[in-house]
Amino acid sequence: MDLSSVLSIVKTIVVLLIIIAIANLSLKYLNRYMKKQNKIIKIIERVSVNNNSALTIVDICGKYYLMSFTSTENKILKELDKEEIQYIDEMEIQRSHTDPKGKLGNIFEMRKKSE
Repeated sequence: MDLSSVLSIVKTIVVLLIIIAIANLSLKYLNRYMKKQNKIIKIIERVSVNNNSALTIVDICGKYYLMSFTSTENKILKELDKEEIQYIDEMEIQRSHTDPKGKLGNIFEMRKKSE
């Protein structure tokens, strides 16, 4: 191996390191910017059913959905109507004062009591 081959390999490694550093910095900047813009989808509450599944209330573009998340699939179980959304909002207000159980726990308890 002559000197020119070694210099070519070193130059290639240096250029690759520079490209990786620029890509890393770009991704960090974009990540900060994207986090600020992502207000369309919000997870309102998540309750684990077991190790592999959870029930979640999700706000997507102003519409609320009750969703099931498992290790193999995600399903929309129900689109919540306006009454249920108002009920969730009321529960959020009550929870914001003091509520150790969380929103879903109270929503399901109140539903059982009202039925």
